[in-house]
Amino acid sequence: MNNHIYMLRKKRGVKQYDMARALGVSPSYLSKIETGAQEPTEKFKTSCAKYLKTSVDKLFNENLVEDIYPEFANGLKNKLWAVRREMGIKQYDFAKKLKVSTPFLSKVELGLLEPPEDFKTLVSKVLKMEKGDLFLASK
Repeated sequence: MNNHIYMLRKKRGVKQYDMARALGVSPSYLSKIETGAQEPTEKFKTSCAKYLKTSVDKLFNENLVEDIYPEFANGLKNKLWAVRREMGIKQYDFAKKLKVSTPFLSKVELGLLEPPEDFKTLVSKVLKMEKGDLFLASK
């Protein structure tokens, strides 16, 4: 099952460790849920939705994050996160392949950092996609 935990957590500036501890789970368990490697329990879904101040239905579904949470529609300057998840590539592995840090990639995916052109070119080559299909034109 797809979920939007990662995007909401990052957008709200919550560290994975802090959220995991608040929910009474290990950071590795939360990581597995975020990446879709493990199916969450109903209790976890409810606790997680309450913690992130949203509903279980909005947090756990197959829709695009920007379709569920309008604040992402204007905030996302690229489709990197969606494409990476769709291809089943873990953020850590993708960052390693691009020779960048995971925090850097995270900031780019969330639209908090505008990446340089050479990074955009590398990403388009690695994903075998057009740059224009991954990154919105800068204004």
